[in-house]
Amino acid sequence: MRVHRQFILSSLALAALLPVGAAHATGVSGQGTWETTLLPRDINGDGAVDAFYDTVLDVSWLADGAVIGVTTGGEASAWAANLDVHGITGWRLPTMIDTGAPGCDHSFAGGTDCGFNPQTISQDGQTVFSEMAHLGFVSLGNKAYCLPGDSECMAPQPDWGLTNTGGFRNLYGTAYWLGLAFEPYPVDMVWTFDTQYGYQNGFPQEWEGLSIAVHAGDVAAVPEPQTSALLLLGVAGVLATVRRPSV
Repeated sequence: MRVHRQFILSSLALAALLPVGAAHATGVSGQGTWETTLLPRDINGDGAVDAFYDTVLDVSWLADGAVIGVTTGGEASAWAANLDVHGITGWRLPTMIDTGAPGCDHSFAGGTDCGFNPQTISQDGQTVFSEMAHLGFVSLGNKAYCLPGDSECMAPQPDWGLTNTGGFRNLYGTAYWLGLAFEPYPVDMVWTFDTQYGYQNGFPQEWEGLSIAVHAGDVAAVPEPQTSALLLLGVAGVLATVRRPSV
């Protein structure tokens, strides 16, 4: 059992350094909740889906699930912070909550902040433990390598891996950066979520990973900068007319 566990962890570490495989082209109907909880958003009206509004988490996911060339944890955070999607700014990396003791409370069975099948959301829906884990396990209905509740994990569960990518483009089975430093090594380590193995842990931020961005709320309701400026000008014009003395 110890050898098997060490093999899994060694494989995960190696996978973070290997080129990622191709993503599935289409979503799997009936798997997960994505067809009803991830609403497509065409920000600039060109007919292409730019983002998906997650009605459960109240965030918008960038529809392009992989940004090739953004590799390290530091680069990923900077990329998200400076992202401009057709005038919409304010993007960030997905995040999670470090529950229990600081750092990794590892589990093969799930239910912790680290390992396979990590926590996703509280039963009352008020606490989101991991946005990326919720996307992978709940929204897309994918399965981790280890069966939930199986503390031994002597063999993979059937149909594990990234089998459904929903409507996302370029969503790959590999480690994605999360926007949270990994304690007690906040300078060198960053939390990641592996979409292939369903595994969450900290990795050195100089290692290679991919990035997907999220935005608070529904981007369809976020006015573009030029729209906001025109709106302010219109309001100013109305106020000037109201305040103009009568003759």
